[in-house]
Parts: sequence; structure tokens; C-alpha cells
Amino acid sequence: WGTLKVLGEWAGKTPLQFAFQYLYYLFETLLVLLLIAFGQRAGELWFHTARVPWGGLAAGLSWGLVHTLSKGELLVGLTAMAAALLYGVLYLLVHKRMLPAYLLIGMAFML
Repeated sequence: WGTLKVLGEWAGKTPLQFAFQYLYYLFETLLVLLLIAFGQRAGELWFHTARVPWGGLAAGLSWGLVHTLSKGELLVGLTAMAAALLYGVLYLLVHKRMLPAYLLIGMAFML
């Protein structure tokens, strides 16, 4: 972008396009967070440990893999996988509280 993402997107979109782009980011953040939360719960039930970011792994393997396939670039997918893993770690760092996790992941999407 050469600047903050939000400024770069504002410069390249109409106000309506910009509003819909950020509405999309709000929903995408929610979907990724839900994937992380349910993935974390499943991993804890299956493997009996809460110290591993199971939700981040689940998001990375699904959301990240889809980015690789849809964008056709391995680096894009690996970046999405790494971001998902980071989001899973953030979810654990905020003690699985949804609002703080949503805000942190949302800021990562939008900034």
C-alpha cells in the first residue's frame, strides 16, 4: 500500500465501495474468530490440552488454504496461514474473550 491500508483503500475507492469493503472486513473478522473459537474448543476436547492454539491451526488450514487456492499464490496462502495462527495465539492471550479478540483481529484486518 505504501501507507496505512485504510488510507490506501480510501484513496482507491468511492465512499460507498470503501464502506462496503470495511463492512466485509467486520463480517470476515467475525467468521475467522468463530472458526478460531470452535477450532480451539474442538482441539481441547480431542487432544486434552489448552496450551496449543488449535483454533489458529484450524483457521490456518482452512482459511489460509482457501487463500492459496483462490489467489493462486502460495505466498498469499502462507501469509494467511501465519496470520490465522497469530490470531489463534491472540485468542488464547486474551483468555478466550470474544470482544477483545474480535477487536484485535479486526484491527489486523483493517489497518
